[in-house]
Amino acid sequence: MSIPQNMLAAILVEPERLQVREVPTPKPGPEDVLIQVEACAVCSSDVSLMRDPWPGQPPFGHFIPGHEYAGEVVAVGNTVDEVTEGDRVAVEVHFGCTRCINCRIGNYTACLNWGDMSKGHRANGMTTNGGFAQYVVNHISTIHRIPDWVSYEEASLVTNLGCVLYGFETFGGYIVGDRVAVIGEGPLGLISVQVAKLLGAEIVWLVGIDKSHLEVGKTLGADKIIDATQQDPLDMIMRETEGVGVEIAIEASGSKEGLRTA
Repeated sequence: MSIPQNMLAAILVEPERLQVREVPTPKPGPEDVLIQVEACAVCSSDVSLMRDPWPGQPPFGHFIPGHEYAGEVVAVGNTVDEVTEGDRVAVEVHFGCTRCINCRIGNYTACLNWGDMSKGHRANGMTTNGGFAQYVVNHISTIHRIPDWVSYEEASLVTNLGCVLYGFETFGGYIVGDRVAVIGEGPLGLISVQVAKLLGAEIVWLVGIDKSHLEVGKTLGADKIIDATQQDPLDMIMRETEGVGVEIAIEASGSKEGLRTA
């Protein structure tokens, strides 16, 4: 595949201002993969770091955000044999330094050398260039092949899915027959509904304030919908469970009210 010398990318030039510019196409290192980006979602973290730079974030004018993306492998480093050109892939954000204690025990998302590229840490779209571009480089350990029946748009949400699965793991991962309340109807909340049903939850309540999102939640498997602008979620769930409540409450709204309800 012919790879252009230059590409288009959305550069964060100042707080809350992106500018599409032509920049050199990155080249993969020995352990890297070059991806042609086919879909990149916008996360609330993107909005946050575009307003107030995060630790380790490159300076304005030299940074490409975007960490939820998927695409096609178009080139690989000379040590990479896990994927080949043409593979469809989704990515993880983090590649740890591999040398700090957190990385050595597998907690690379809490790398103690966060933002220090000289020690090997990368968080694409946060501390290194990300997916708001035509091409992006990822370390091979952050790459996951996706089947043809999963669209690139769907695959761009793999990071969100990972967060949700991690949350359910903290409950032991076994929720067959449990009652689950999901507070918040954004992407994490909607994915939580799907995962809860797939893991065997008996009843899933979805609590939110956006009517269109709540309707989507219903199509994704929520058994009961509560519009928090019209009903008291806690009162309604306690009445419907005869004062017992739920075994699992997922707080996915990021609000004080949601945390209190959970």
